[in-house]
Formats: sequence, C-alpha cells, structure tokens
Amino acid sequence: MSVVKGLETERSWFSGKPEGRSRAGSIPRRVRAAAILIFLMVALLVALALQAIHSLSSSSDVLLDTALPVQRQLLEIRDTQGQAEFYRRLAGVLPHSGYEHTFHALVQREQQELQALLPIVQKKHPELGSRVLALSRALTEYGRAAIQANGADVGQRGVDAALAELHGSLQKLFLKESQQAAVARTRAVWLLYLLVAVTAALALWIPWRVAVALTRPLGEIRRALEDLGAGRATRLIREGPQEIRDLAASIETMQSRLREEERLRHVFLSQVSHELKTPLASARSGAELMLSERLGKLSQAQREVLEIISRQVQELYVAIQEMLDMHALQAQSLEYSLTDLPLSAQLQELRGRMQPLLDRRQQTLEIAVDEGLQVRADPKRLLQILSNLVSNAHKYSVAGDTIRVAAQAEGGGVRIQVRDHGPGIPEALLGRVFERFFQVSASSNLPRGTGLGLAIARELVLAQHGEIRVRNHPQGGLSAEVWLPCPPPRESRP
Repeated sequence: MSVVKGLETERSWFSGKPEGRSRAGSIPRRVRAAAILIFLMVALLVALALQAIHSLSSSSDVLLDTALPVQRQLLEIRDTQGQAEFYRRLAGVLPHSGYEHTFHALVQREQQELQALLPIVQKKHPELGSRVLALSRALTEYGRAAIQANGADVGQRGVDAALAELHGSLQKLFLKESQQAAVARTRAVWLLYLLVAVTAALALWIPWRVAVALTRPLGEIRRALEDLGAGRATRLIREGPQEIRDLAASIETMQSRLREEERLRHVFLSQVSHELKTPLASARSGAELMLSERLGKLSQAQREVLEIISRQVQELYVAIQEMLDMHALQAQSLEYSLTDLPLSAQLQELRGRMQPLLDRRQQTLEIAVDEGLQVRADPKRLLQILSNLVSNAHKYSVAGDTIRVAAQAEGGGVRIQVRDHGPGIPEALLGRVFERFFQVSASSNLPRGTGLGLAIARELVLAQHGEIRVRNHPQGGLSAEVWLPCPPPRESRP
C-alpha cells in the first residue's frame, strides 16, 4: 500500500518561517492582511512622494509668483530710479525748465510700484516686505529733499542702500526656494523610483507566494485524489491555511468511507462468489458425469446439449473467478510466493490444463523452450498468466490453428511469447487491451468474456517485477510477450 507524502507545513506569507498548526489562518484572512500591509506600504510611499511633489510645487510657486515678479519689479524700480536721478541733476542745472516736475513724477511712479509689491510679499515674506517698506520710506525722504541741497545726495544714497538690502533679501529667497525645490525634486524622483521598484517586486512576489502557499498544497491534494481514484491509500497532514486543512479533512473522511465501502464490497463479493461457485461446481460435475455416460448411453442431441451446458458453466465459473481476482488485485490482498521454477515443467503443466479447451476446436499448442531455463515467479500466478494468454489466443484463432508458446533468455530474465494466427488487433486499440472490461469487437460467433483476462495478467506480471506487452506479429496474428526475471546466481544468494 503506497502512502502519499503529506502536505508540507504552510509557511507564513510575510516572514517565510514555518507556521504551526494553531497559527495557520484562513486564506481570505491572510490575503486581507497581506493586502492591508501592501496598501499601507504603497500609501506611505505615495504620501511621501506627494509631500515631496507638494514641496516642489510650493517652492516653484514662490519662485514664479513672488521672487520673479519682485525681481522684475525691482529692475524696473532701479531703472526708474536712474531716470529720476538724471532729471534731478538736470533740474539742478536748469531749475525752471520743468525737469524738477519730471523728477517728482518718477519718484511717485516708484512709490506706486512699491505699493503694488506689498500685497505680494507682506504676508508670506515679512522680511522682504520690511525691505520694501524701508525702500518706500527712503524714496519718500529722497523726494522731499531739495533739488540742489545736499539732502538730495544723502537721499540718493539711502535709496541705493535700501535697494541693495531689498536685492539681498530677494537673492536669499531665490537661493532658499531653489535649494528646497532641488531637494524636493530629488526626493520625489527617488520615491517614484522606489514606488516603481516596490510595485515590480510585488508583481513578482505575490504570484510566487500564491504558488508556494496554494499551488503546492493543492498539487499534493490533487495527487492524493489521483491515488484515491486508483484505489491507493492516502495520508494527508492537515496543516496550512484553514481552507486547505478543511479540504484535507474532507478527503480523509471520504477515504474512510471508501475503505468501509470497499470492505463491505469485498465481503459481499466473497459471499456471492461462494454462493455462486458451489452450485456451479455441482452443475459442472453433474454435466461431466452425464457426459462420461456412467449413468447411461446418451444420444447425439443429448450430448450436444450437455456439452453446451458444461461449456457455459465453465465460462461462468471462470468469469466469477476473474472478477474475484481483479477485486483482490485492486485491494492488493493477493499473496505471492516467488520461487525458482523450471520453465519447461511449467509449460507442460500449461499444456495439460489448456488441452481440453483446445481440443474443442482441434487447435494445437506448440511449446518451444530450452531445457534448464528457469524463471523466478509464483508458480500459481505464472500458470494463471499463461492460461489467460493462451485462452485469449484460442478464442481469436480459427479451428485447427496452432498456438505457439516460446521462451528464451533475454536481458537477465526470460521472455515468453504466446502467438496466434488470428486477425490481430487494430494498431489504434493496442494501447487499450490491458484496460479493465475492454474488449475488441469480434464476430458474433465468438464467446464474449469479461474483458478482465489481460488486465489481470498485466497486474500479476507487474507484481512479480516483470513486463508484458501485446503487438501484432509482422507475419500476421497477435503476439503477447511476458518478461520475468531469472533467479539470481547461486553465489549471490543469501
């Protein structure tokens, strides 16, 4: 009785370490846990990436919405301040030519431009706003100074100083936001790379874990079911996910029921066979007694009827025995006694057993075997194998034909060939001749058997470490070949 290897202990999806029976959860629960963990990990990466992108966007907005407009406005104020200073100096040379009015207009324009900057910088950038206010005050003092007084030169220097401070603050803002944007951009790029790498790793890891956690134990269960279908016992270790353990428990329960049904069937067949074989044996003995004419002379019609009865009883007896043998082979309850057999004696015993059957159709059994050739087999089972093969050849051979049984040494064993000269078997059906209950279509005048003879022969040969095959002979007819091992050399025997 073969025992299938049990399901391996299921491993944790996350740690890869063996998981005990009590810790193995159901597949949906573990899938949910894995999904939550993956979701949290991906969500964390996405959140960090979005934070970096937001930081990059914020720095970019500061540069675009604040720093660049202030820089552009500062350049315009510088240009306007240069023009104002030019007209102030002209007004000092030509006091009544209208240049002083132009000077004040330009200073006023600078004040308006600064007032337009204040809403942009005052709330978000207080330091820059204070610099703008300081420049505005310096421009006010500069505009109030007399055109030709020394105060105008002092005011000009104040304006230049305020412009320099505002420019310095603006440069600091540029440098700060540029650095933050560069750091955020680098962080966002690496986080996106990491997210892609994690996604690719998960795309490989998840199918692999599914294959390990589900495919392998399900494969073990599939093999266990195949063994059950073949009639072999199976042992399953109920470990791993809850669903796998439940399935293993169901298989064990089914196996127990099948064993009980097999036991009941065996008991039933044994009882039925006993009840059938006893009256059949009596009927066969009575028919043979009457055919012997010990009870009186028989007419030709009576003899023919009795021969039909005897033949049908014998066929029924053989059919019952074949079904019992096949059942015993399936249950692996047959016992074998392997001994060293002289093959010549076995074949002569085969001739004596099969001769009455062959005489009915005037067929001849030709035996060709070398003297001294031995085979290691069970004598009873070997005789049963050869009887099935010869009986099959007898059924498909014509009346008066010769069935040849030949044996020769081959490859550390003996090959026994049973050949007839019948119609053979279509090549497409040769692979099915050893199936149970399979019969090749034959003419209606041939007896129909159970389809178990070759199946039983094959099981008996395999149980004795041999081989069997059937092929169409090139010169016509069917050739059934059995290979069985020779006895080991005497010096190597224990």
